[in-house]
Amino acid sequence: MTKISISFSVHNKTVNVERELKTEEDLKEVIEKLLIEIEDIGVKGKTTSGQFRALYAKALDYGWSKDKIREFLEAKLDTSEENEIVGKVDRLEFSRLIDEVGGGIESPGKATVSQMSAMWGKALDKGWTRVRVKEFLKSKLGTNKEEEIVGIIDKYKLSNVIDELENL
Repeated sequence: MTKISISFSVHNKTVNVERELKTEEDLKEVIEKLLIEIEDIGVKGKTTSGQFRALYAKALDYGWSKDKIREFLEAKLDTSEENEIVGKVDRLEFSRLIDEVGGGIESPGKATVSQMSAMWGKALDKGWTRVRVKEFLKSKLGTNKEEEIVGIIDKYKLSNVIDELENL
């Protein structure tokens, strides 16, 4: 059997997570599950890797290149390195950066940019790919474009979709 070991630092202490890979298991899937599990150990009130991935997903959806995303992060945070952002940058500050990337115009009683950010963060935290999230949104709301959801779709409908996503 193959043993998988992931080490990381939390509050100046090293944490080591190990798992044995069974013959029928896919290495990539096991590693992704481990990473999702250890993500919850992060620092409260600080940026999660789900938020980091959500920013990238949203920016790429809006046609930004990876270079443009890095430049945006450098300009706003003086770094574009995930390991210097996750667990260190204030969660709300990073959430505002996600909002800056683009989106629809909010209106009362309708879906908000914050709801969309939360939905993307939760889906990516579950290990979903951008394609899977877009397919899920399309099947539930008839569209996967933020500008066709924010300010247009009823906020309770989007809230129910987010709840459904959490329970999958």
